[in-house]
Amino acid sequence: MHITRRTLLAAGLACSTLASAAGYPEKPVNITVGFSAGGPTDIVARLLAERLTQKFGQSFIIENKAGASGAVAANLVKKAAPDGYTLMIGSSSTLSIIPYVQKGVQFDPIKDFTPIALVASYPYYLTVPPDSRFKSYDELVNFARQKGNQLSYASAGNGAINHLAGEWFKSDAGINALHVPYKGDSAAVIDLSAGRVDFAFLAGVVAIPQAQAGKLRILASASSAPDKGLKDTLVIGQQKLPGFAAEPWNGLMGPAGLPAEVVVRLNAAVNEIMSTPEVKARLLALDQYPFTSSPAQFKNYIQKQSTHWAGVIKKSNIVLD
Repeated sequence: MHITRRTLLAAGLACSTLASAAGYPEKPVNITVGFSAGGPTDIVARLLAERLTQKFGQSFIIENKAGASGAVAANLVKKAAPDGYTLMIGSSSTLSIIPYVQKGVQFDPIKDFTPIALVASYPYYLTVPPDSRFKSYDELVNFARQKGNQLSYASAGNGAINHLAGEWFKSDAGINALHVPYKGDSAAVIDLSAGRVDFAFLAGVVAIPQAQAGKLRILASASSAPDKGLKDTLVIGQQKLPGFAAEPWNGLMGPAGLPAEVVVRLNAAVNEIMSTPEVKARLLALDQYPFTSSPAQFKNYIQKQSTHWAGVIKKSNIVLD
């Protein structure tokens, strides 16, 4: 058997990669977050980074690169070396919505990234101003169905998940409502609380504290299941509009081509972390619901979510320049 120099080099490189993966991580790891500090994605990212740091004895450092619903971060991670030292907290907005609603997106949500583990999801809530005339879901919908009655709803911006949820809600509920986009949820909440808009879909981490402070009221949940979200809250998709759910997700990803050994190592660590009672309790207190998954299950989940939101986008005729 003749062994060439090229064969020896390839074998040496493979052994080197395996040895490196076995000792991973050997230096700090950056986790890029495509949204500002303090939001749902950032919160779960920091909790995960804290626990990964404890587990591996190497720092997992959060880097916020906000912009374009996470597309800025995605483009940076796409170009990073696939060595496991640049990761990303992927989101439904970035990977399942923006590629289908915005022209000129420079990444493919499946081909350009390596799914590692699904981390958590969190339901949105149908909310109204504190002094709104609408005391229930039915009151709001029945009013907005009447000819000549048009409501307005706020979102975090064109193409944001609460924009899509609003359009889907309009379509399935058969109501009249004008979309009012804002630059982020914070600005939307200010005008909602002041009664300048009639309703909004907001994440629990935003809606629940505001409701507790008397700055808005929650009429219903847009969770995917009755056991998620606030207790004793109407679940739109279960009780009113079958299948309706606005429940964004987050997951750990890397650039395409991550070594399989690194993916397996990180996946096992994330699943272990998400299964611990303390982490579950911390997430549930923030109205976030932890997952455990294999990389293949996570990839399949992204594909299903992308198909779902692409259908909503097409149905609502939403296109961003």
